[in-house]
Amino acid sequence: MTAMPNARLRLAVTLVVAATLAACASSTTRGSGVAASPTGSSGGSTADFPASSGGAGSSPPSSGPASPPASSPVIPAPATPIETHTVTSDNRTYVVQVWVRKRDTECITHAHGKPLLDFLRQHPCLGLERVLATTTVGGRPVGYAESSTGFRSTTGNLYANAAEFKRLELADNTGSINDLLSEGYRLPRGPTSIPPGEAFGVIGQDNGVAVWDVWYLDGPTQSQDKALLQVITDLYLQF
Repeated sequence: MTAMPNARLRLAVTLVVAATLAACASSTTRGSGVAASPTGSSGGSTADFPASSGGAGSSPPSSGPASPPASSPVIPAPATPIETHTVTSDNRTYVVQVWVRKRDTECITHAHGKPLLDFLRQHPCLGLERVLATTTVGGRPVGYAESSTGFRSTTGNLYANAAEFKRLELADNTGSINDLLSEGYRLPRGPTSIPPGEAFGVIGQDNGVAVWDVWYLDGPTQSQDKALLQVITDLYLQF
């Protein structure tokens, strides 16, 4: 598990989305463009990561902060979202506004925590894509940060590297991929860092892994709020 600059203790849950989810979801997109990158960041195309399979579970870790990322210049949200998507899953519909979508060719300069950095030096990721977005859940405004990456297969265990990355993300004192708030990007409203209360999830199948932080924008969030955990499973891989 990772602790961000406000030294929060993040409860974690490993989520794996049902393979039939994509079939029951629809998406429309309006707008284009990507918010500008901060000085010194690298750009590039991210890899395509695999769809997910069925099953779900939870794994609450104990405690312990990891080293936070260094401070970055503040990059305000654009005047309008760069993308708008409508996603339907079962009887739930989300209108998602994406404010930042950033792609990088590697992960190690966008991560913190010695165990995770050691792992990324030995097993470089296949690319990194991160998003800051907003939606509405139960009439309440919600913000979320998602980081998606993947890893090369290994002989004898095709998905061992992705599994180890997921284990490190869920463990205490190991570090994490930096969410975009920690690198200076902003939503139009809400906190400047991931709040202490949030829903945290790590989703993956095969060699792809996504890390999610989701929180309410109009007040405190109960850790691992069930409605926000549902957002993660409903929106994963939908756009």
